Amino acid sequence: MSEDKISHVNVAAYFLAQKGYTYDKLCWMLAERKLLIQKDPKYNHEDRIKEKAAEIFFSGPSYDVLCYLISEIDILIRTGKK
Repeated sequence: MSEDKISHVNVAAYFLAQKGYTYDKLCWMLAERKLLIQKDPKYNHEDRIKEKAAEIFFSGPSYDVLCYLISEIDILIRTGKK
């Protein structure tokens, strides 16, 4: 990823963190995005998202890392490099 994109991810992650979502909500958001980019056929099924969100939750990434990963995936999706 280029320096420019990394900079955009950092800024997007900062603004996402400022929204004050709960840790659980960020795990859910990351789970949705991961399933989407992995082309999981059940990416929009609530049970599958719940399972993936629990996996993320129990792996224990920090709040900032969740914000960064969500922002990174969002930018990759927007630029068509998923």
